Amino acid sequence: MVRRRQVGRSVSPTTGTVLLVGIVVLLAILVTQAATGLATTTEPAPLGTFEVEYVPTGAGNYGTVNGTTVFNGPYLNVTHVGGTTADGTRLFVVDGDGNEVAWADVWTGGETVESGEFLHIDGEFSDGALNHVCPGEAYRLVWRSESGWQAILAETTVPDGEQTLPDPTWCD
Repeated sequence: MVRRRQVGRSVSPTTGTVLLVGIVVLLAILVTQAATGLATTTEPAPLGTFEVEYVPTGAGNYGTVNGTTVFNGPYLNVTHVGGTTADGTRLFVVDGDGNEVAWADVWTGGETVESGEFLHIDGEFSDGALNHVCPGEAYRLVWRSESGWQAILAETTVPDGEQTLPDPTWCD
């Protein structure tokens, strides 16, 4: 009698076991990521266009201190010219030294930022936390999500050139 030898029979159960273990490990990783929040999505930054106007003469930029009108110097107007409405408490103007002020806290700003609204930035009064608008000073418009990530929506640097200053030490 001739015996036939079956070849490869033990390979099939081994391959099946390896595949099953691989699938179980992959499922365990996916469940762990979902449970720990690694698979969560972040809130998208508002989509919009912002325009920056620089006024080196400071034309019309006056304020009142103790009943006296004072000249506040050169300024920037940052205007939301189009796009989605943003939360003004999460939109910040940040100067080159890292000082910042929320859009909602500036006297021309508000809780919501809609097309056509603008900020007046000069480094005085409601935006006094920022540096004065002087040549070489950089500003960024930054949106921050509730989870802490941020997006830069606009950037500008004050150009060199002649300015009308309230006093000679304004930009020192």
